[in-house]
Amino acid sequence: MKLTELTLKNRTVVIVLTAILVIAGAFSYSSIPKESNPSIEIPIFIVNTIYPGISPSDMESLITQPIERELQGITGVKDIRSTTTESFSSVVVEFDLDIPLSEASQRVRERVDLARTELPPDAEEPFIIEIDLDDFPIMTINLAADYPLSRLTEVAERLEEAIETASGIREVEMVGKVEREVQVNVELAALNGYGLSFGQLVNAIQSQNLTIPGGTVDVDMMSYLVRVSGEFTDPSEIENLVVARPMGEGPHGPGLVYMRDVANVFFGFKDRESFARLRAYRVEENGRKVELADEDIQDNQVISLNIKKRPGVNILDTVEEVMAIVEAFPIPEGTSVIITGDQSEDITKLISDLENSIISGMLFVVLVLVFFLGVRNALLVGTAVPLSILVGFIVLFSLGYSANFIILFSLIIALGLLVDNSIVVVENIYRYREMGYERFEAARLATNEVGFALIAATSTLLAAFIPMTFWPGIIGQFMGYLPLTLIIVLLCSLFVALVLYPVLTAYLVRLDTEEKKPTSILLKGIGIGIAIFAAIAIGMANFTTLMVTLLTIVFFVVTFKFIIKPASDVFTEKTLPRILQYYKVMLRTFLKRDYSVKYAMLRNTLALGSLTLALLLAILGGVVGLFSPASIILFAIAGVLGAIGALLIVVHFFEAIFRGGMVSIIVGLLLGLLNVTILLLVSIGSVVSSTVWMVLLSVPAILIVVGGIGLLRKSDKPLILTDNRALMLNSVIGVLFSIFAMFSLAPTGVEFFPQTDPNRIIIELEGPIGMNVNSSNKIAESVQQRIYTLIDEDPLVKANIENIQINVGVSGDPFFGGGGQSPELSRLTVNLVDFGDRPEPSARTLTKLREVVRDIPDVMVNIEGEQQGPPTGAPVNIEVSGEDFDEIVRITREITDKLIEASATRAVPGLVDVRNNVSGGLPEYSILVDYERASRFGLSMSDIAQTIRIANNGLDASKWRDGEDEYDIVVRLRPEDRQDLESLRNLNIMNPAGARIPLVSVADFREGVGLGSITRLNLQRTATVEGQAAPGFSGPEVLAKAQEVLADYQQNLPAGYTMEYTGESEDQDEAFGFLTNALMVGFALIFLVMLAKFNSIISPLIIMIAVGLSLIGVLLGLILTRTPFGLMTFIGIISLAGIVCVNNIVLLDYVKQLSEKGMQKKNAIIEAGLIRFRPVILTALTTILGLVPLTFGINIDFVELFISFDPRFQFGSESTAFWGPMGIAIISGLTFATFLTLVVVPVLYSAFDSLAGRVSSLR
Repeated sequence: MKLTELTLKNRTVVIVLTAILVIAGAFSYSSIPKESNPSIEIPIFIVNTIYPGISPSDMESLITQPIERELQGITGVKDIRSTTTESFSSVVVEFDLDIPLSEASQRVRERVDLARTELPPDAEEPFIIEIDLDDFPIMTINLAADYPLSRLTEVAERLEEAIETASGIREVEMVGKVEREVQVNVELAALNGYGLSFGQLVNAIQSQNLTIPGGTVDVDMMSYLVRVSGEFTDPSEIENLVVARPMGEGPHGPGLVYMRDVANVFFGFKDRESFARLRAYRVEENGRKVELADEDIQDNQVISLNIKKRPGVNILDTVEEVMAIVEAFPIPEGTSVIITGDQSEDITKLISDLENSIISGMLFVVLVLVFFLGVRNALLVGTAVPLSILVGFIVLFSLGYSANFIILFSLIIALGLLVDNSIVVVENIYRYREMGYERFEAARLATNEVGFALIAATSTLLAAFIPMTFWPGIIGQFMGYLPLTLIIVLLCSLFVALVLYPVLTAYLVRLDTEEKKPTSILLKGIGIGIAIFAAIAIGMANFTTLMVTLLTIVFFVVTFKFIIKPASDVFTEKTLPRILQYYKVMLRTFLKRDYSVKYAMLRNTLALGSLTLALLLAILGGVVGLFSPASIILFAIAGVLGAIGALLIVVHFFEAIFRGGMVSIIVGLLLGLLNVTILLLVSIGSVVSSTVWMVLLSVPAILIVVGGIGLLRKSDKPLILTDNRALMLNSVIGVLFSIFAMFSLAPTGVEFFPQTDPNRIIIELEGPIGMNVNSSNKIAESVQQRIYTLIDEDPLVKANIENIQINVGVSGDPFFGGGGQSPELSRLTVNLVDFGDRPEPSARTLTKLREVVRDIPDVMVNIEGEQQGPPTGAPVNIEVSGEDFDEIVRITREITDKLIEASATRAVPGLVDVRNNVSGGLPEYSILVDYERASRFGLSMSDIAQTIRIANNGLDASKWRDGEDEYDIVVRLRPEDRQDLESLRNLNIMNPAGARIPLVSVADFREGVGLGSITRLNLQRTATVEGQAAPGFSGPEVLAKAQEVLADYQQNLPAGYTMEYTGESEDQDEAFGFLTNALMVGFALIFLVMLAKFNSIISPLIIMIAVGLSLIGVLLGLILTRTPFGLMTFIGIISLAGIVCVNNIVLLDYVKQLSEKGMQKKNAIIEAGLIRFRPVILTALTTILGLVPLTFGINIDFVELFISFDPRFQFGSESTAFWGPMGIAIISGLTFATFLTLVVVPVLYSAFDSLAGRVSSLR
């Protein structure tokens, strides 16, 4: 390769380039933003509009529908959802993801501007919210104090201003504060007595509270600015305003009525719209969570500051900056500061876990390499991992990506793959050095020999991942970072292997027979000096780190000298040659064939012919069926042949076990021991049914029994097959049949995303529509008491909880009937301790909490844990639509009742938290205006409605300024009049002529129940029912049972009404459909790459068969570990396809090279297997061991180990549940695929070569 020759000629440049890449990579990693989830753009906008005092049905016609009609005409709109409640309209518009965010935003704003002309003039301006994952708080600062809430509000406002000065802060949202206002509370009787209207009071305030410039006056040489100031300097001045001069005698003389005569004016607080409390069980001290004593635990009234960062900034740096501001802020005595929801802690823990998994994986990889390549070569190859990752971070940082958990896990998947190319290069250079070539000539020849094969192998890996980069939807944006990261680092590893490593290996590799050159005294002195300087620097920074470092060095030196080196020597000199000898004998046995037996050709051809011909006829029948019904004949023949082929495979499978004898018994015993061990481990966390035990132990039992019977044979002659290749291939297909049978008898289930152990548990309480915030607060307090009782009675629950945050009067989910602040909605957030500190899984704590908060009268309870991964819908999500909304409500409630009953009776096991977005009836006091009577008195509908709204909701008449602070002046009825419905009848409305018209003269009054909320989907009224899956139950299984329960009801729906299953099931169908297509496209690309590499169809076909057969290992791994088949498993299978191809390409490429040199095919196959045995095993072991720490949650905190001598070892981690299924798929699939590569693929190659030879002889 010219590239290799160029690098070897410019060796100094390559060394300097390597150093530059290391430094640049380290800088990139330290500078790249750290985030939990990837930054993704979601083209979803919410248009909220407030129109105080308007019923839901009127809001729908006046506000929601005009906005919907305008938004409907926008190109690229996917869905329009709306929720309309009293005084509030929320319209959610979702665009196709191919529409740029800025363009979508501009279109929405333009259309909303057009809709404004159709809205009532007294409605508030619609405001647009852009859904942004960065718009959620990164932390919450809670201030609790033993002094009045008004003073605490002042402290919180000052802290808010200080935090907003931080460079990375976008917004600080304050919750739980009290706001002051100037209240003008009007006495209705006095207002009517003096014949006044609200408009007169408002006009009096507005006309007085003014500052008007009066121009300038020139006096002598000076110009004076004249300013007429009438602004209030104190709220009490409002009391003395003259509001009317009626004819006759007033209370203060002729014709004067003051504000104090009809209203009480005082500087007070706005009505509470929310409540916030906090109960802490643990606080952080010196980086550790410390449990509070019982007397220190209390429910504090708090003010919470929700901190939101700017997009793209480093969350760790931002939180550090905020914490520095908080620590420097003068906190008054008696004030406690408690941090909750700190995402930087979650991210730090997550990144630490993943970094530690990478380090653990690297140590496993290097340890394996030591046994196969020796210490020097192992360390050399091991550096390929960090080097490739550092180069990868340069690219990721340049592209503007962040270091999130998807990218970091992608690096863990790539651990074993990153050393593959370097292993092949270093091992081949070492082999050429053993053959006597000079170091740089060996590097050139060895790299040239494998270079194009490595490019082809890497291309197949890329071909497997490239289709995944086109993953659509929000889930695609979220998971798309995985293939992109893998593509980047794999290309970097190829660059490292072909550009850097030929030079580095030439310099550093040394044969065992070479004499070690003595190191010069100067170099020794420099080395000792650097070591002493480093020790002094480390000791001054942290003495513990110095001691741990020295102990670690001593430990590794001693371990290496007395354990690893002797074991490595034994393995290299004795064990590995013996393994290779056994492997050689095994290959010769499986390639053996005897055609001297009568009918040998027919018997061996039938072994594979029937099933193969059946598949071909089935495919042909499908093609013919497109044009003619005659395809039924072909399908019938295919069915008969398929049955014969399947029967023959079963017979041959048992023949193989029978002939195996003692080998079959040993395999059965080992498989049985493996199955029992894994099932016992799985039983620790979940229940394994007796059926599963019976099914999984039946296969080892068959192997032992049939193999034992085979020992009784006295003859060595074949029973049926005389070609061991056919016997082997049929046995593999028989294993495939067995696995499918086991999977059918002991299914593991299906899931979308894995359920993880949540760090937070969210409890939502929704009271009846119309419930005021004070009543909601009482319900929240009663639920708190239930939870506190559970905590006091259950020490495991108490040990799991860090604090509980209570918010009353919160906003609901805009996608599920929520929108603005809802007085009937409360939310309790249970923040849990770190994963490693939990005495029981948080999923179990969630179940216990669900038990104690259920069955609250007239309250809908929803409890769920915070999950990793992209946002998805509920497992059970049913949308009901039709013409009449009352009928929709009836159907929705019946479905809800059926599901609740099914959950209670366990007809749908695992179904919990069933709810709908159909609110209960909103109590209404309807005022039915008689338009004819109103017109006769000169009143318009607007006059009447505005007077009623001012009386009840109030009107901001003006502002009172106190220094830099500004407060509303609100005019409305006093509380005792507002709480009396009869007061509405006594309202007087003034007409344009100044006459006072009693409301009762122009309107009728009626009490009733109106719609609580109205939900719509794409301009049609729609209601939604949803239900969650309890921990331990998969969403698809719960949905399937729910569909069975509702099947009859769905068939008997009234005409014109539909119920559609959406939510998670819809997302899952889309994702699985895309991944299926991506897998097919990936296979096609892989096949094309291999076709170009081998210039033959046989080798690519063999490799694709091996990829398909590797599913045997995947399914077996899922069955044994009881892991459901889900999205992460699917991604693991796609990743596995590329990895399997790499090993097989390396093997078959060498077979091709040996054949071209004239070696006989059988000998070439055996020789290639022996030569490529070590690279294939190394690729498999490094990939598997690289995934082991994260897949099984083996976690050692290496940073803490060196800082405080505390490794914090734990088995299991937060990421294990999410990523484990993918790791299990790759590990189990690759384990079996290694057997396929080393044994089955050579047999297949030989069989295909024989078939090709016979076909050629017939021409």
